[in-house]
Amino acid sequence: MLNKIFIDIQKNKKEWLKSKKGSDFEDRIETSLKRNGFNRIDKDDKNIKLILNSIKNSVLDKKSNDIIDNIYYKSDKSLGNCFICQPYGSQNFPDFLIFTNKKIISIEIKYSSGKSYSPIWNSNLPKANAIYIFGSYGREDVTFFLGCDVLPMSEREELIDFFSEIKKLENNFRKKLKEKAKNNVAIFDRGFDVYIRRAYQQDKNINNNAEINYFSHKNRIDCENNVIRFCEILE
Repeated sequence: MLNKIFIDIQKNKKEWLKSKKGSDFEDRIETSLKRNGFNRIDKDDKNIKLILNSIKNSVLDKKSNDIIDNIYYKSDKSLGNCFICQPYGSQNFPDFLIFTNKKIISIEIKYSSGKSYSPIWNSNLPKANAIYIFGSYGREDVTFFLGCDVLPMSEREELIDFFSEIKKLENNFRKKLKEKAKNNVAIFDRGFDVYIRRAYQQDKNINNNAEINYFSHKNRIDCENNVIRFCEILE
């Protein structure tokens, strides 16, 4: 049933792109989920909170390739063919957590009211086992893909490990300044400090031949079809 949503996005782009705001587009996804047999469940329910806490590390693991098994369906049939909106808050990944009878899948919406041709990632990277929907109101186009199809695990690990090394430098630098302040070599009585802001972007700085336009990319249709097949297999 989940695959029908993505088939519909492929066939009826104009209808989906009537949303100018990302929040309106998310509402359309929710409506489509309900139309295709998925029930919305309350993330504030006591039992649901326990489930969300138990799978949180797996959902958010940036290096994971694994698809989470829906072990909860066996004991509670209401936890099949359902979804939770913004399970970990409005500013956190994912926008939707989908429970099929077999698996638990993350869906993240990347929507631009302008003319962006690639998503904004900020401190996150596309997670290998998640589905992303990227739409641009200004460019009148929408596409979708699995995280693993746009970022191989080897590259993902290098990008993540870069900030791990930088964090060590930050801690060592701060430790050195603390020693100076402690020994009155420096005062720092205004509280100036340093911090590293984790941020990822897509550009041509590393590879001038990189294809960063998601709408014109040669593998776009293959990526979309992979999502549809992925949904069919998981259900």
